Amino acid sequence: MGKIEAAFHKRLKECPDQTVRLLVRVTGDISQATTRLTELGATVLRSFTLTDTVAVTCSGSTAAALLQEPWVQAIEEDRQVFTQSNGAENQGSSQGGKHDRNQDRVCTG
Repeated sequence: MGKIEAAFHKRLKECPDQTVRLLVRVTGDISQATTRLTELGATVLRSFTLTDTVAVTCSGSTAAALLQEPWVQAIEEDRQVFTQSNGAENQGSSQGGKHDRNQDRVCTG
């Protein structure tokens, strides 16, 4: 895998105008990265200095363009993570966390 998961990269190209939430892992100074992300059209939501990651929202086309930036190490979709199943039926389960990958999402508008 390069900077981005292939299926997510395909979705970005198919839906360039759709707004996406991203986690952008960067190299170098994180404050410079947040400034540059803003200049490129992304809205910075939060910076995680421990992991050199910035949470942003932007269009699919902006997300795809970020892949060309040398200071961008990796891009992934910022998605909701579930740590337990709903309800009490799985209490004590050893299934671990589940990720909502939204694999079947289609472009809208």
